[in-house]
Amino acid sequence: MAIRIGYNGQVSTGLIFAFDSADFFNSYKGAPTVNTIPSPQVNSYPALGNGWATYNTNKYCGNNGCAVYWDIPAISSVSNNIITTVSSHGIYSFDVIRPETSGGGVSAGTDYFAKKISDTQFSLHAYNGSQGGDQGYINPATGGHKVHDSFWLDQRVSVSASGFPTKWWGAPHLPNSGLVKEIITGGFDLYPSQKTDCMRLHAHRPESADGMAYGPDAVVVPGQVHTYSFWTRALNQQTANAGGSISNYNYGSVSPTSWGHSYTHGPLGVWTRQSFQFTPINEYVISYFWPGALDKYDIANIQVEQKSHPTPFVAGSRSTTTALLDATGNRTIDLPVMSYDNTGMFQFDGTDDYGSVGNLGSISDFTVEIVFKSDSVSSYRNPIDCNWLVYSGSYSNIGPRLEQNSSGNLVWIVGDLSGSYTGIPVVSSGLSGTPYHYTAITRTGSTFKTYYNGTLVSTASFSNWYGAFSNLVFGKGFSTSSERWFIGKIPIVKIYNRVLSDNEVSQNFNAYKKRFNL
Repeated sequence: MAIRIGYNGQVSTGLIFAFDSADFFNSYKGAPTVNTIPSPQVNSYPALGNGWATYNTNKYCGNNGCAVYWDIPAISSVSNNIITTVSSHGIYSFDVIRPETSGGGVSAGTDYFAKKISDTQFSLHAYNGSQGGDQGYINPATGGHKVHDSFWLDQRVSVSASGFPTKWWGAPHLPNSGLVKEIITGGFDLYPSQKTDCMRLHAHRPESADGMAYGPDAVVVPGQVHTYSFWTRALNQQTANAGGSISNYNYGSVSPTSWGHSYTHGPLGVWTRQSFQFTPINEYVISYFWPGALDKYDIANIQVEQKSHPTPFVAGSRSTTTALLDATGNRTIDLPVMSYDNTGMFQFDGTDDYGSVGNLGSISDFTVEIVFKSDSVSSYRNPIDCNWLVYSGSYSNIGPRLEQNSSGNLVWIVGDLSGSYTGIPVVSSGLSGTPYHYTAITRTGSTFKTYYNGTLVSTASFSNWYGAFSNLVFGKGFSTSSERWFIGKIPIVKIYNRVLSDNEVSQNFNAYKKRFNL
């Protein structure tokens, strides 16, 4: 979910720098990627007016095989424009069907909506020829979609038994099966601060389901692994926690192929991200969603990317320089080299991965917070280093930096321009076996305090600290002889230009406690 400034009780007053790997809008945009759906600034958002009236997939065959036209039983009678057949007709409600010949009040080649009344009775209704524009929207007068107005209002086509055709066909790509798409403006509200449109699928009949092809074809690279991802939200109890399916049709220079993928919707009303991998053999892929009978759910943020894991959604492309931003909106963060795990999150490999924030200026009293997971506790692999300056040709230990050693000790280091420094303990032999850690350091005047998992653990006095955050980096530290690369994950870094109280530090820790199992 999006982590807004002050979200979930986090302290925001005095916050001058922050990043959070769970904040997909304000901070962590995600690993560099390209969403290969054409014109993705429109099409991967199912927005009104961008061709969202994509077609259904079936060719209706009257449950009697797939001849172009099929035979319905002989007409027994017509009364009140309701057709009665001598035996079961096999027609379902919402089918869009057309007669081969004219007669009995219908015209050859014209599409009609069918309404099943019983196994031997049905009626025909005017078909308006479109799901686009406002046709997908609910008509307040009927409570149903406008594309089905003649159906909901029971406006029957005037027919007679004389000459009524017995050969009919259901053309492909029409709204058969009662499957209708609708754009919900601002419906994708997982991130309340930045709502976008979503596409709603309604399957109206119990007898059978159909597929919905999402129009824009993604451009893919044959032989390379791709990841397809999207979000779904179940809107009725039947769909909640139930299975769904999607297939990819891959076509181009060689014979086409397709893949089917299953997924599970989340609880009622909860957005859930779905993803799967495929390796195309052709250059283009189109997706087909397959809702079950009477299913109702939303789809949002469709993405196809050339990699083996999903990353946060982007409408277009995302570079290294746009992967991570300061959540306060004040600066960008440089990621000159960065690795990512199989969820698209940072994975510092201990070799060359780091983020560079640069100069935050002079800060007298401050608080620095960090949440990290150390995959190696070998000496001096520093998660964060705020102030190693080159002074008179050598490094000066002015800190603060967070330092760990091979014994699992964790200390905050602060120093001055003379090269003197102090290590303020955080935890001893505590890094191994605990996945994530929360720690903070505060400075007011000459007093420094360190915290571990929300609790004050050390207080020290150091009067000559220089007070400039001139070279903030995370994922590595420095020494006079080598760079110190961190191995693990760093999902949170925050800096305040004031001292947080003991209660405020505890408040922030509690905001992260459940999320990181601290």
